[in-house]
Amino acid sequence: MKTGLALAATIGPFLLSVVSLNAEAQTSPAAQSEGVYVVAYRAPNHIKASSPQVFHGFADDLISYLKSREVNIFEDPERGILQTDELISVDSLLNLTKNAGANYLLLATVDRPVTKWLKVTVQAYDLSGKLLWAEEASAGSGMSGGGAPGKVLKTLQKKLDPRIAQPGLPKKLSAPLGAPLKADARMISGANK
Repeated sequence: MKTGLALAATIGPFLLSVVSLNAEAQTSPAAQSEGVYVVAYRAPNHIKASSPQVFHGFADDLISYLKSREVNIFEDPERGILQTDELISVDSLLNLTKNAGANYLLLATVDRPVTKWLKVTVQAYDLSGKLLWAEEASAGSGMSGGGAPGKVLKTLQKKLDPRIAQPGLPKKLSAPLGAPLKADARMISGANK
């Protein structure tokens, strides 16, 4: 018992410093992960010539793709991931991005030009409003537009894949900082028994 108390007295201050360092690491700006706020916008031509199901289906598929690639998507606590047909200025979207705690805005505009079944433009902005990059994909051949969303998504995936883990499409951190320290602390305290 005396050995256990002596060991606890020796290790106790060490464990407190580990917990203190762990708390600092989690709250420091460098420890916070970068994230992206995603907005899907339905353009007026798409409203006139296509269905809401096509828009929401494509937006959901794009978001699923980004999540499957471990893109760190930050959602607005009130709105979730915004899918809208209302024209909102980039400045207003950047305010929503900041409120969600994200570092980047990803704006996907879904359109239906006269000569295409579907056209999607994806733009990434930093918090200052600077356009970092833009990618576009469209589908216009065939007698019907039924396969257009899948074709457009496939084309966009090829263009977006190289941008993942770059500015505009940050990846999730693999493990929270300090997680091994907590496990080590439990192992050390368990050894005292």
